[in-house]
Amino acid sequence: MPHPATITTAVFEKIIAFLAPLFLIPGTSDIATARETAITTLASYGARTDRELRFAALSIAFGFGALEALSKAAAPDLPLNHALRLRGNANALNRAAQQNENRLEKLQRQPEAAETEEHAENAMLEALADPLPTSNQTADLLAFVRAQVKSMRPTADLTSAPVVPLSRQQRRAAERRAEKMRQRQQEEAKRAQRLATTRQSMRIGI
Repeated sequence: MPHPATITTAVFEKIIAFLAPLFLIPGTSDIATARETAITTLASYGARTDRELRFAALSIAFGFGALEALSKAAAPDLPLNHALRLRGNANALNRAAQQNENRLEKLQRQPEAAETEEHAENAMLEALADPLPTSNQTADLLAFVRAQVKSMRPTADLTSAPVVPLSRQQRRAAERRAEKMRQRQQEEAKRAQRLATTRQSMRIGI
């Protein structure tokens, strides 16, 4: 299946390899059909960049993880505490799926030109860190969710906290403020120069 030029082939293939086992029919090993189904499902999200593709893949994986947890919780001979734990896991995975869908939709509301501009940064981030859970098993998905939540909690030692880079919008806003300040300084310098010239002319006239 063709994909936008702004999606890195290596990232696309890695995500499909991650998702394909979710679509295997129990008792079979038809990975080709599972892979094609994963590609079709992923395409329905309309991702245009590596970052959007990752959010779409996580939405699918977390959604399937939630369904798996709920399916296990429905076993009639399952102890109540196990069933409640599985339902809690399903709820956490479902929230993670919705959060990634919201992030994807937010990105897709931005102009496509802006998404293209972000592609270089996204490709670099993909090369620096693995953006997916270890596997699509429910336990690994939950561990990934918990690690992400933990990483977003504020640390007690603010002096050792990493510097958060500015977003593209923040950088542009800062550049606009700097440009306005530079123009204002130039205007003030011109006014000062005109005033000095006027005073000099008055002294010469006297």
